[in-house]
Amino acid sequence: MPSDSRFSGGAIRSFRFERNLALIFALLGVLLEALIAGYWLLVLEPALRDDAESRAHALAQAQARGIEVLLVRDLPAEQLLNALETRLDAILLIKEDESGQALTNQIRLELDPDRVNLPLEAMSLRRGGTDCSGCFVTEVPLYHPQDYALIGVATFYANTRSLETLLADVRTNLLIAGGLILLFIVVAWGGVARLLRRLRESESNLSNLLEVVPFPILQLQADGSSIQRANQAAMQYLGLASDGSGRLDSLTWQAMLADGLLAAADLQREVQISTPQGDLRWAMVSVSQVLLSGVAHRLISLVDVSELKATQRRLHQAANTDALTKIYNRRYLFARLSESIERADREGSGLSVILFDLDHFKQINDSFGHAIGDQVLVRVAELMRQCVRESDICGRYGGEEFLVILPSAPVSVAFDIAERLRTKIEAEQWPRPELRVNISGGVAAYAGSTIDVLLETADRLLYQAKRAGRNQIIAEH
Repeated sequence: MPSDSRFSGGAIRSFRFERNLALIFALLGVLLEALIAGYWLLVLEPALRDDAESRAHALAQAQARGIEVLLVRDLPAEQLLNALETRLDAILLIKEDESGQALTNQIRLELDPDRVNLPLEAMSLRRGGTDCSGCFVTEVPLYHPQDYALIGVATFYANTRSLETLLADVRTNLLIAGGLILLFIVVAWGGVARLLRRLRESESNLSNLLEVVPFPILQLQADGSSIQRANQAAMQYLGLASDGSGRLDSLTWQAMLADGLLAAADLQREVQISTPQGDLRWAMVSVSQVLLSGVAHRLISLVDVSELKATQRRLHQAANTDALTKIYNRRYLFARLSESIERADREGSGLSVILFDLDHFKQINDSFGHAIGDQVLVRVAELMRQCVRESDICGRYGGEEFLVILPSAPVSVAFDIAERLRTKIEAEQWPRPELRVNISGGVAAYAGSTIDVLLETADRLLYQAKRAGRNQIIAEH
């Protein structure tokens, strides 16, 4: 830009300068469209797909557990096949609340003929539609709940029609918005030679542009020490107000500066902001250098991503917790147990585990129904959380089995906790007066072995307690 081309002052500019300035604004409009398209293609659309795929994976994992329980039931081959087909058809009937679309389009089962009591021709089952193009595919290994041997693989094909419809609607809206922006650029191009003759008019246009943006934008003074202007969204979001000297300032803005917001010239990062209303919000803050009248200014934009962060937290929780009991699931337990073993090896600290299950749980389901059985599992999980220490990690290991990881705990401490839990469950008053619930468990200590060896030891002690009459805890000596 020529050295005499500046916004300041009120002198009449040449038409060449006005055309160049119009070109700059046109390029800014195109850049805005490119940013919107890039944000959609690189962030929003992948995030929506990842969210839908994660939910499809979580649903597949949850349904697979029910198939595992069904496969190991002692049923005649024909009755087991009918039960499997009924279970798969029930999964295919689960639909979305709003669209009514089926969540799962097709399910395939590949079973091990050595582990499953079915005719050879029934070892490969497929239920559902045949058109699975574009479906989210989730392959879930099926394990025997007791010896954890692989008994088959379930492949779920999640329906993506609702997602594609949503994405198509958003793309249409973006195209309409892009067309409107282009129309605005064309119209502005014709009148910009007259509108930009004076600095006051250009300042007014810039202020109007900032005001129509729905997210907060701030422009700093050339020295970068204070805010020169801010749109209405920024005024409300950051609680900006004019101080005695006419500068815009707020406690929220000062906290952002103290957090190193302007440490780098160009950056983009997530920050946590305490709003004037006392709420904690997450925002994506972008700081960029812009030239206004030949002078470098910093332009700061904030996009609130609190809902996105909340969605990420919900997805993380769904991936790591058991849907019924709301405690950690098997996958998360294995990850935390691996971390605890590494810490025990590194620090030389103790580590114990408690593995227990409910005695005669199948009889509870058969006698009182699965609804009562689910209530028992949920209540046992609550009692377990009450009995363990704050540093312990507990979760549902599978079916009616539960696992407690006790970092820095010797066997004696773990045994006391297990006994306290057993006594508490035995004394619990259940919804049915004739219902009695007991547990049998094993307590094992880590002694430099692997995860498998540690859990096999606890499992062996658990079954030793079963053989000894149930309703007892046996600890490793």
